[in-house]
Amino acid sequence: MQREIPNSIETSRIADAICRDLSKAKTGTPRFWGVWFGRPYDSFLKLARCRADANVLHLYFDDDEHLTIWTPSGLVFDKSTFRIADADRVLWEWFYYGRPKTSSNLLFEDYVKSSIGVDARTNVDWYSSLWRKSRLPRGKGLRGHGAKSRPN
Repeated sequence: MQREIPNSIETSRIADAICRDLSKAKTGTPRFWGVWFGRPYDSFLKLARCRADANVLHLYFDDDEHLTIWTPSGLVFDKSTFRIADADRVLWEWFYYGRPKTSSNLLFEDYVKSSIGVDARTNVDWYSSLWRKSRLPRGKGLRGHGAKSRPN
C-alpha cells in the first residue's frame, strides 16, 4: 500500500528541486491551465528565487513577477521543460510593465481549481483572454514555454 505524501512535504520537495538548480530553469512565457500569460512566446521570464511555506510554493522572477502555487504536484524540471502538473490554486502577480512598481500598478491573475473546472479572476481590464470565460477545464497543468530563438 502506497502512503500519501503530505502536501507540505511535496511542496518542500518541489521547492528544493527548483532552488537547487535555479540556473537551469527554462526561461519563457508561462501558461496556467493551458492559457498563456500574454501572447505565446512573448515573454522571457527568468526564475530568480523560490521558497516553500507549508503547502505554498513561491516563485520569484527577474522583473518582480511572483507566482504563488498552493498544493503543487507533478514537477517536471529540466533544461527543456519547467512544468507543474497540478495545483489547487495559482496566483500570478506582476507590475504593469513600463510603469512604476507601485501597489496601484500591481496586476494579478488568480486561478482556483474546483471539482468542475478552474475559476479565474483578474484585476486587468485592458485585454481579453480566453480564460475570461471564468471557468476553464481541469487537467491542462501549469507550464512555462520558451521561444526557440532565445537561449535558456
